[in-house]
Amino acid sequence: MKGQSDTNPGKFVISNGKTQVNYNIVSEVITDEHGTRTVWKYDVVEIEGKVTKAKVIEAMQRLDVESDSSEIIPQNISTQHTNAKSELALSAIANITYAQADNYIDTNVTDLASARSFLKKLTRVVLAILKRTE
Repeated sequence: MKGQSDTNPGKFVISNGKTQVNYNIVSEVITDEHGTRTVWKYDVVEIEGKVTKAKVIEAMQRLDVESDSSEIIPQNISTQHTNAKSELALSAIANITYAQADNYIDTNVTDLASARSFLKKLTRVVLAILKRTE
């Protein structure tokens, strides 16, 4: 959900038993019938109960999916499928520790062929991240 305020919003606002988490906060100078003023625009997700990093990330991802109005174009379906698989792979590794990542690489990247395969997967994940922010 999008938000706008005439004052710099806090990162967390408690309202109706939920915590609103404000992010991507940017200020913008606008001119309207009231004159020139600064407004803050931002994205908002609502979290029920205790606010945790996992809940915030899940709510942000859900918001991204719900706000994605892009159409699937038949010519690009293969690329979109590859990107979606990369995003799934990314979400699966999002919660592992650095030590677990090191262990995965030590166990699975053992020769040139496996290193090449791993680099291809890593490149797809990086591309999915970059395309997601466009």
